Amino acid sequence: MKQTKTAKGPSFLIVSLRYSGDVLLSTPLSSSIKKRLPEATIDYLVFEGTQGVLCKNPHVRTVLTVPPESKDIRFFASIWKRYDYSIGTNPSDRTNIHCAGTGRTSIGFSYFTPHKDWWKKIILSQCRFYNDQMHIVPLILTQLELLGIPAHPRVVMGHDKADEEFVRTHLGEKDYIILHPYSRKDYKYWPPQAWATLASLIREKLRLKPVFTVSPNPAEAGVLKDIMSSSHSSFFAFHQPYNMCQLAAAIKGSMGFIGVDTVVTHIAAAMDISTIALFGPSLARHWGPWSNDSSAKSPYTDQGGMQRSGVVTIMKKDWACVPCNKETCEISNDGRMECMAAITPEEVFDELVNMIKRS
Repeated sequence: MKQTKTAKGPSFLIVSLRYSGDVLLSTPLSSSIKKRLPEATIDYLVFEGTQGVLCKNPHVRTVLTVPPESKDIRFFASIWKRYDYSIGTNPSDRTNIHCAGTGRTSIGFSYFTPHKDWWKKIILSQCRFYNDQMHIVPLILTQLELLGIPAHPRVVMGHDKADEEFVRTHLGEKDYIILHPYSRKDYKYWPPQAWATLASLIREKLRLKPVFTVSPNPAEAGVLKDIMSSSHSSFFAFHQPYNMCQLAAAIKGSMGFIGVDTVVTHIAAAMDISTIALFGPSLARHWGPWSNDSSAKSPYTDQGGMQRSGVVTIMKKDWACVPCNKETCEISNDGRMECMAAITPEEVFDELVNMIKRS
């Protein structure tokens, strides 16, 4: 690996201009770099609002943010060729442009679409094929092959003792299951009645507290309200929206976690906690929660029903149309995602019991 020496070692910028889950799943890059090059400095460039998953990450020095719709050329100029190495984590145009502009050596991704992505090979030092047949974690780590840095596929989500004390004060210790029903996309939702029934089973049969997270997004406040109105029992919920580090500590202190396809479910897997992910149309092979004890290029397949990898279980239906990778259901008469609605609370509860026994 050819290095441009600086006072403290080579400098890296990881460019991840997408969603919070994408940023979190790129953290094995920083931990792998630090393991091979302890004196390296690692910064991140992300969209505003996604930096929370990098708070208290021990491998990251600085997180730079830009608004998703920003076209401020002055910021781009201020970081022009500042870094020895820049690494892009997705094939988007913005990620590749910022990657090429910030690193003296730049490594990016492309789908190599004919007559569309040709320019990425020109502006980047190295441009690699974005093979979405692989899981996103080992795929991103292939960027380090060109630098001779061994891959260590461990997702890192930081928290500290202050976060743990905050959680103990409000939730107690180890007698609860975290339930996270929210996602950016409606097509990933599980029906409110299903959540209510599952919470009742956890409380009545396991004698554990089912604790629902609270979303900071006002548009999602109605989700929890619908769940509560679907139940005849009273349930626990966070007293306020937790920040990402507090949320990580709450999950770490739990007996298990159940959630839909979203960044919080990826956080749960990173905490090495028994995690059940409810999947419908999403591509499990590429986006399934990463269990940190996995070494497979893709621990999940798109075909088939329930699948396990380490502490993670993906619950999905073994249907010919799953996953469709679409936001609307072509077999539904009422607009719901039938493959999500068909997952029963009882089968999720049974898997939770089995996971607790194995842990």
